[in-house]
Order: sequence, then structure tokens, then C-alpha cells
Amino acid sequence: MKKFNFLGFRFLFRVERENRDDVQVYSDTYQLKDRMVYFLVFLMIISLSSQLGNIFQRNKYIDKDIIKENIYAPRDVKYKDVLKREAIIKDIVEESEKKYIYLPEIGKKYSRGLNEFYDEILQIKEKKIKNFDYDFFEENYKLKIAPEIVDGVLDLSKREINSQRKDLMEILDKVYSHGIREGETFITTMAGKDFKDKELSNIEFKVLDIFTFPNYVYDRERTKFEIKKRVDGIEDQYTTVKAGELVLKKGELLDKEKIQVLNALGIYSFAETVLRFSVTGIYLITVSVIAYNIVTTKFKKELSNKNIYGATFLVFALLFFIFRFFGKDYLYLIPFETGFFLLQILVNSAYAFYFGIIALIYITPMINYDMVYFVITLLTILFATRFLGSVKTRVQFINLGIQLAIVKLIIYFSITFLTFGVSETVLLDSTKIILAGIFSGVLTLAIVPYLERSFNILSSFKLLELGDLSNPLLRDLSVKTPGTFYHSMMVAAVSEAAAEAIGADPIFTRVASYYHDIGKMKRPKFYVENQEGGENPHDKISPFLSALVILAHTKDGFEMAKKYKVPREIRDIMLEHHGTTFLAYFYNKAKSLDENVREDDFRYSGPKPKTKESAIIMLADSIEAAVRSIEHKTYNNIEEMIRKIIFNKLEDGQLKDADLTFKDIETIIKVFTKTIIGIHHVRIKYPGQEKESEENKTDEN
Repeated sequence: MKKFNFLGFRFLFRVERENRDDVQVYSDTYQLKDRMVYFLVFLMIISLSSQLGNIFQRNKYIDKDIIKENIYAPRDVKYKDVLKREAIIKDIVEESEKKYIYLPEIGKKYSRGLNEFYDEILQIKEKKIKNFDYDFFEENYKLKIAPEIVDGVLDLSKREINSQRKDLMEILDKVYSHGIREGETFITTMAGKDFKDKELSNIEFKVLDIFTFPNYVYDRERTKFEIKKRVDGIEDQYTTVKAGELVLKKGELLDKEKIQVLNALGIYSFAETVLRFSVTGIYLITVSVIAYNIVTTKFKKELSNKNIYGATFLVFALLFFIFRFFGKDYLYLIPFETGFFLLQILVNSAYAFYFGIIALIYITPMINYDMVYFVITLLTILFATRFLGSVKTRVQFINLGIQLAIVKLIIYFSITFLTFGVSETVLLDSTKIILAGIFSGVLTLAIVPYLERSFNILSSFKLLELGDLSNPLLRDLSVKTPGTFYHSMMVAAVSEAAAEAIGADPIFTRVASYYHDIGKMKRPKFYVENQEGGENPHDKISPFLSALVILAHTKDGFEMAKKYKVPREIRDIMLEHHGTTFLAYFYNKAKSLDENVREDDFRYSGPKPKTKESAIIMLADSIEAAVRSIEHKTYNNIEEMIRKIIFNKLEDGQLKDADLTFKDIETIIKVFTKTIIGIHHVRIKYPGQEKESEENKTDEN
């Protein structure tokens, strides 16, 4: 235990290893959790390794550094050139004309002021007033007129004053008509205008300067609005660097523009590289925690199966190694959908969807957080999930791959066109997307058989192959035991309908029904459906031996199927479809010969059905044989027989491990009855028809 004091508080830390007993360690739950930890840690290591290499790069650059060696672009890069856009904006700001508000009253006011100035001068000259009224001009015009200017004008004769007044009024009117902008003076205004026809004295310049005020006031808000409108119209600027192009020469001084190019190529300063690595680690840890909680809860059953877990691990390993070493250069040529398709075929659509999203999230750091690719692939996964469940044949998978490529192309072209515009890179990537779509379907079909065989996984394609009646095992069944073959077909029809009705797997149920009795091929004549009205071998042997023969057909079928490499899931049905059912007929015969006979010797070895599909096949197997023995096959007779058989199975505890609800059982009864009536072409009699039928029979007699 660690202890330390800080600010008057004592902190205690204890790290202990969790104690697990053997039951916990070897339980399915803990094994599942351990598997997911290994799986996610593997993904984190591969993803983080894409960032790790940058830390150990020999050259790390910062602003004002000298380039140590020639740097060439390792791949084609198109990046957002922020500095180019900023330069365009700067030019716009510098070239933009400032906006002003015209104030005509300014010119009128100060022209009037100049006129009143000369009126005041002339009145002094004519002795009408003694002194110049400086306060008047300061109060009314906010002007401070220097005494020397007044004295300078008073030194002139009356005629010269009137002449000067006329000339300066004309000049001032002309100045105001041309406009005086805020920040300008009379001198700067005169410099920019054509007033060279008049030679002005120093005093005249000073007088005009006093009465010259801007009549165009700078409109800051309007100017900013006009500049902003032009700047908003500037699109993001992009620069393309071709693979192998010399980006920076040895000995060059590094500036912001060159750093921007290096960042686009993934060459960062050491501090930024470490920061990016750390943020990526935090990102991966966060998504790992989320992914762990989702998949261990939602896919506990699938991941508890070590074969499915192994196949998933292998698919991810192959996909991630491809992205790790080829992702940046051949990003749009990599058939990401292949991994998605494989998981759907080997497991199911929901599993493929969630793990497809997980794969995309972990791949993102390896492609330098390319958000265009992320969005395109995410939308493609959503689109594929919608249609993947309806794909049943190999050709449909190839077609779906091409359809997804078209969808990706449309999304990619839309995003890139609106963002970058059309370029050679966009057209090249579009071609890669189409090729990847074609490859994804073909590659999936090429890899699936190896994964099925290596991990012994019963995929939907494998089921369709096993369900082909030309399969050697089924062909032998139809030739050697035609009665059992017909019985299996009937069980398949009844079971498939019931499985679909309660949400079980109808295809698996049908195919498993085909194979459930193949063990009868070893001694076909010992089963009544294959005797064809001939001699019954059981009449010549003891009931003990008869029981051994009958009980053996489940294990015989299991071994035969193993030899033909039938998947374990179907072989389990062969053992479970009779559960631990009791052979009452042979037991009673044996008991009449020996009172000490053991009941357990006349029970199937089991195990009892563990799945809904296995339980349905057990019930259908018993019911199909029993219904054939009903002489008058009416709806009521058939339903009554079905209920009786199912009740006996329930009472005997044969269905306790199958996870069937009472609602499921009632649904199964209804579907069994309807399907069997359809198979045997039984006409349903409505109320009153049965009585009428009996009367007709009486009349005939």
C-alpha cells in the first residue's frame, strides 16, 4: 500500500490482483472476456504502430530549422493549403476600396464659415468692428484660428481681400465637390487634384486648410461587410504533391509554408508527433472500453464459440496488416467490404455490422484520420447491412460488391467534388473504388471455403451446399433407405415452417432434418419405414438386441457424418433428436422375459436438445411417424396427436434445455398441424359437414 501526505490530507493507494477461483477462471464468461481483451489489445497495437514510427524518424523539424537532407514526397498528397488562402485574403483586404459616407452639409457649413471669416475681416477693415471674434468661430465651427492668419489677411488691401475671398471660395467649393476623405488634409487633397492654375500664397494655404474638413467619413462596418462578402466567396485552396516530387531541398530554411507541406506528408515536429501519439492512444483506449462492453454483452454466444472467435481474429489480422502496410498508398483499392462480407457469411448480419464499425474505428489512425474515407465506408456499411441479409447465392455476393462500389463512388464523388473539385486524383481514386468493389465479392467467395474448413464453421453457403439433395450422403440415403429419406424430407418440411414461425434458423433446421437419421443406413431393414411390407428382422431377435440396434442409429449417424466432414452443429442434432427418450415397446417385451431388466438400457444416450432447432426436429420426427399411423386424418385428430406427443416430451423432461417458451410450443403445434394437413391433403371439414358425412355413410350401408 502506497501512502503520502499532501496539504494535510493522507492519500492511500492499493493495487491488488483479483482473486479468481478455478470455476471462474475456466468459466465461459471469463474466457470470453479474456478473448476480447486479447483481441482489442491486438487491434490497439497494430493501430498505434502506425503512429509509433513517426516518433523515431531521424529528422524532426521546427520553424527556422535548416533542412538536413532532400525530402521527397512518399505518396500523392492533396492537402488544404491554408497559407495560400490567407495570402488571397490579404490581397483582397489590401486591394479592397474603403467605403465612405458622403456628408454634403460639411462642405456647405465650412464654405459658409469661410465666407463669414472674410465678412469679419472686411468689417474690421472698414472700422465697423474693432476685433476679430475668435470665440464665434470656435463655438459655431469648432475652429481655432491663429491670430497671425487674421493679421496676415488684414495686411492686404480691401480689393486684395475681396479678390482672395473670391478665389478661395471657388477653390474650396471645387475641393468639396471632388470630396475630402477622412484622414486627408487640404494639402494632401490638393496634391491629388488639378489645382495648378492658381498660385496660392502661404497665408492662402493656411486659410483653406483651416476650413477644409472631410465630407466623406469612413464607413467601417460597410467596408468590413464588403470585404467579408468577398472573403466568404473564396473556396478552400488545395495543393497537390506528386509521389517522388522534391518537396524540400537540403540547406533550405524552414518556414510556415514548408512546415505545412511536411505536416501534409506526415512529418511533424517531435513535440507534435508525441502529442499525436498520445491522443491516438487515448482515442483507442476509449473506443476499446466501449467496444468491449458492447460485444461482450451483445455477442456472448458467438464469441464463446472458439471457432467463430478464431475466424474473426484471423479476418481482422489480415485486414489490419493490409491497411497497416498498404493503407496510405492504396487506400481505395483495398476491399474493406471483404472482411464485412466474411463475418456476415460466417456468423450473421448484426455481428458483421458491429465488428465492421469496430474495424473502421481502429483503422482510422492508420489512414491518418482520413475523414472522407471514414464517412464513405461508414455509409457503405449501413447500406450493406440493409441488403446483406437477402443475399443467398454466390452470384448475389458479387453483385452486391459491385452495387456497394457504385454507392461508394457516388458518395466519394459527391464529397470530393463539393470539397476539392474534379482532379486527376479524384478520377484515379474513383477507378480504384470500382475495382475494389469487384474484388470484394470475388475475394470473399475465394476465402470463405478455407475459413469454413479451417474453423469448422457452418456458414449459410455451407448449409446450402449440404442441403443439395445430390450430396453423396443424401444420395446414399435415398437409395439405401428410401423410406427414411422420405421421412426426413417430411420432417424437414414440418420443422422448417415451425422454426421460421418462432424465430429460429429455418435453413439450418431444414438441412439438419435431412441428415438427422442417416445412421439408419447401417441397418435399414430394422426400421419400419424401410421394410416395405416385408419381413420384420425384430421378430427373429431378442428385444434386448432390437433395442441396441435402434438406440445405436444416433451414434452411427454421428460417426458416419464425421467421416463425411459434416459440421458439428448438424452432427449434434443426430445425437439430440431423440434426447433420452424411452423405448417402451421393446422394454415391455424384454420385461416379459426378464423382470430384472433395467429401464436405462432402453433409453437413448442423448444428450437432450440444447437449441430450439434441435427441439423442433425431435418433435417433428416423433409426430411425422405417429401421424402416418392415424387412419382418419382430420384436423382435430392430427392436432390431438401432436399435443399428446409434445405433452409427453415435456413431461419426460426432454425439452427442458431447449429454451422454448409456452408461446413457442403453442405456435409449433399450430404450424405442425397446418403443415401436416397440407402434406397429406386433408380437407378441413366445417361445422355440420362431419355429421352430414356420417349420415351419408349410414345411407350407403
